[in-house]
Amino acid sequence: MARWQKIIHHNITSHLLRAAMAAAGCLLAIFLCNVLDLNNASSAGIITLLSLQSTKKETLLTALRRGWAFVMAVLISLGCFSLLGYTLLAFGAYVLIFVLVCRLFALENAIAICSVLVTHFWLTQNMSWGLIWNEALLLFLGAGIGILLNLFLPRKIGTIRKGQRQVEEQFRRILSQMAEIIVDGISGEEMYPGNSKFSAEIEKQFAVLEQTLLQVHKNAEAVEGNTLTVDARYYSEYSEMRKNQANVLRRMQEDISRLDCIPEQAYPIAMLLRETAASFHEYNNSELLLVRVHALREDFRESSLPKERVEFEARAMLFTLLADIEYFLTLKNDFSKHLTVEQKKLFWSGEQ
Repeated sequence: MARWQKIIHHNITSHLLRAAMAAAGCLLAIFLCNVLDLNNASSAGIITLLSLQSTKKETLLTALRRGWAFVMAVLISLGCFSLLGYTLLAFGAYVLIFVLVCRLFALENAIAICSVLVTHFWLTQNMSWGLIWNEALLLFLGAGIGILLNLFLPRKIGTIRKGQRQVEEQFRRILSQMAEIIVDGISGEEMYPGNSKFSAEIEKQFAVLEQTLLQVHKNAEAVEGNTLTVDARYYSEYSEMRKNQANVLRRMQEDISRLDCIPEQAYPIAMLLRETAASFHEYNNSELLLVRVHALREDFRESSLPKERVEFEARAMLFTLLADIEYFLTLKNDFSKHLTVEQKKLFWSGEQ
């Protein structure tokens, strides 16, 4: 209950912040346009509202696209009004051509704003340089204030770091539980991989992990969009890597649940799972664990062949489980190898 209250409080605070930013930006844009004695100052306020996007990068890119679209709108409207006069037919011709051009260059979000500015030319029946400059300033001030306001959006680095720690802790719990299931199965205790108690508990753990991963990925995208000075794709790539590991982890759980019996050869794998859980961390590159996997595979190959069919099938499933563990560790190892020295210094030093 307390967790949901915290989430609701956070969402309300976030919405209030954005609403306050929108109102302040709208009023500031209109105020500045009035100070500069620009015509149609209210349009700048509307442009500010439409320029406030969910992230800093999105706001900046939207403003740049609208600037380019405004140039095309002026040229198209100038041609239409020069040929057909300031008539309804001319404005219709402008809309037809401008919409087609915007769709061609993926500038659809600029259609409404630029067309509102063009209506000022149409209604005043004037396209003097002074009026064109007036409309350009309306766009510049409206979009510019939107960009400045979005610079104050929090990057939520602390939130995503907290989410990463939660994800890692949930991985550790599942890995440790898998190890315990194998050990208990070898010793003949009641917690057996195929029973409902095992399945229900592990599914609960996976549900929590998957939900946390979704939130971490969402926060990672927000951090990436709100970071202009450095490449923050690390967080999105990290969450994607953990998501892939979670899929492999579920396969590992399915491998264990298929065991009809657990031979003694499973004990080293249980110890490997314990080691993986104990060392599971963002900064671990998994190289030492991969060495252990390769050593275990050699031990498996050199061990005597099983004499009974049930044991043979169990050993085959253990070999499959070991392969999945190797892939699980390789995902993290590959992720670490692709990081540059600068990225490790920036994201693994606690500076972010």
